[in-house]
Amino acid sequence: MGASWVLVTNSDGILIARTDYREQYDRDLSIAPLVANALSGDQTSGAWLDDVQGTMFMAVGTPLRDRPTAAPLGALVATYQIDDSLAAAIKQTTNSDVVFFALDTLNKPVVVGSTVPSQDIAPALQSAVKPEVLAADTGGEGMALTAAMGNQHLIGLAGAIRSPSGDVRGGFVALRSREAELAAFNALQRTMLWAVALGVVLALIFAFVQARQIAGPVRRLAIATRQVQEGDYSVDIAVQSRDEIGILSKAFKSLVEDLKAKAALVDYMMQTSGSAATQQITTKQTQSGIQPGSTFAGRYDIKESLGAGGMGVVYRAFDRELQEPVAIKTLRPEAMAGGTVALDRFKQEIRLARRIAHRNVVRTYDLGEQNGMYYLTMEYVEGTSLKQLIVTRGKLPVAVTLTVGKQLCRALEVAHAEGVIHRDIKPQNIVVEPSGFLKVMDFGIARLANPPQGKGLTEAGTSIGTPDYMSPEQLSGAELDPRSDLYAAGVVLFECLTGRVPFEAETTWALVAKHLEEEPPDPRKFNADVPPELAAVILKAMAKTPADRYATAAELHDALARIG
Repeated sequence: MGASWVLVTNSDGILIARTDYREQYDRDLSIAPLVANALSGDQTSGAWLDDVQGTMFMAVGTPLRDRPTAAPLGALVATYQIDDSLAAAIKQTTNSDVVFFALDTLNKPVVVGSTVPSQDIAPALQSAVKPEVLAADTGGEGMALTAAMGNQHLIGLAGAIRSPSGDVRGGFVALRSREAELAAFNALQRTMLWAVALGVVLALIFAFVQARQIAGPVRRLAIATRQVQEGDYSVDIAVQSRDEIGILSKAFKSLVEDLKAKAALVDYMMQTSGSAATQQITTKQTQSGIQPGSTFAGRYDIKESLGAGGMGVVYRAFDRELQEPVAIKTLRPEAMAGGTVALDRFKQEIRLARRIAHRNVVRTYDLGEQNGMYYLTMEYVEGTSLKQLIVTRGKLPVAVTLTVGKQLCRALEVAHAEGVIHRDIKPQNIVVEPSGFLKVMDFGIARLANPPQGKGLTEAGTSIGTPDYMSPEQLSGAELDPRSDLYAAGVVLFECLTGRVPFEAETTWALVAKHLEEEPPDPRKFNADVPPELAAVILKAMAKTPADRYATAAELHDALARIG
């Protein structure tokens, strides 16, 4: 389309996609004048500065509508870089040297485009250009200036380039040799600014035309977005171009596929639970000094005991200060029998867990102490545990298993990026919310993937976790890396498809021996509906040697995504 980059927001001004910094999304741009005016129904143009790259653009903001009289569904901003090529094009039209500059944080001019060497003209601009004079020039008369460059004495006019709100972001200077033009300077003073202004206007017109050319495909995407909001996932994304709009279309199509998968998971859960997408998460109950109906730590109203975890008791409570439900996990007194190690491990849990912020991970809020009892406050998740789903229905459909596997990989991917290994991935630690989102909980036995020498809380030769899902290296007490979690993820997928774990034995030691020595069985032996490609992915995840598994959770996710 010719644009340097484009961005698209929704009707609230929240960034959906941006083609130059694609990792940016969900940012609130509603106060940006270009976006705010577009969401009000007006088309606006002005300067846009990229402080990271040190570049300046002319930007056009236009509203996105599915009908001419409808309220904007979002805003589109298309930009065109002000650089040497634009200066050269204007010089060809006006026969004048042109310099474009931006104002840095110290209000000093920085050359962004020029028909003369930047290193020669930059010092002259530093001394000749006065930003306060440009700001006061609201009538477009220009600021006269002179500059010496080598043996030449240049004369010219400087004009302001403004943002949509009218603030000066930079300017342009039209230059000619004084020796050649002094006789006609008075006439030149009036004509040069108009000539350069005409060039800038032409550039803006070109930007407007280009924006209209890409508005059509974006309008179709906006209509598809409305269909998805209404629950219709059968939208046809027909944009096939390879430009920025094509990239945006591909990302939107992937998003719709994810929403379809989550909707299918919700439907399956409702069938499982008798048309109710949420079931009580059942765990082993335990006795504690905290009773339902009491107030804990002066701010938490205890509602009920949810059960016992690996290091303590979990309660559902209401936070009076934040006015929202929370889960509270206390450190069991018997866990303190090991001295300060249990307490240090509990403190490490909060330090690790608070570094992980993702929609597929149960959030940890804070660590506190009340009358000698340490506790964690965490996000309260209402849903169905994956273990309960498997126990209730046995073998899960392939489509449901793929949805579970991909979301589990996303949770592990963000945790591993923070240097955290979960070490106890199992269906009991995975909850599916009524919305179809999966959340991984219980980082109580996690530790840093590479702890400092002598600081690891799990000594060599000691394993922590659930044997049914533990990797061979974890069972043998060896040093772990993220691929240990991928082994456990493979076991979870195996159980989803077959209703059983890959290895079963009468004693713990016999089970450990099977994990260490026997090759995992093919899941198709227990479920003929498993596709060969999915069986191969699971068997690779459960390879005995870490080097034979997928290297990262992202690789495992992509392998599952290629299947469905």
